[in-house]
Amino acid sequence: MGFLSNLFKKGEDPDKSCSDEVLGLMAWSEDDAAWLGDLKGTRFSVSYECTKHPSDTVVGYAREILSDPGWLASTLAEAKGRAKQRYGDFYFPEIDSLSFGRIHFYLHEGQRRIIADLDGGKDERLWRIEYGERRCEGIGCDR
Repeated sequence: MGFLSNLFKKGEDPDKSCSDEVLGLMAWSEDDAAWLGDLKGTRFSVSYECTKHPSDTVVGYAREILSDPGWLASTLAEAKGRAKQRYGDFYFPEIDSLSFGRIHFYLHEGQRRIIADLDGGKDERLWRIEYGERRCEGIGCDR
């Protein structure tokens, strides 16, 4: 189940913190319904899947993706190019300035997914990028 549907489902009380040999220490955030961590300057979160510890599937996905920063950078660059075509000239400088904020790993209908905040938006616009497994679905904003 995905992180939003889990908010309404009873499960085990999450541990306040946990540790992973690759991801390091993660702290529970009630507001985010996820465990938050930082790996070499990359902020991330791992969704609550109704168990006291993060799901092995989601943790494995986070390890896989965060261990491949080149892939993350290349998919963001490609998505920026597509976003420029979609949003037009006015947004070019803003899109160029976008960088990864927190990367959130979760499950939705059995598929490993990412929704990541992108820092650098102007005029209080919130930008995000989404992935299903290792397929980038693109960038969007709340303009």
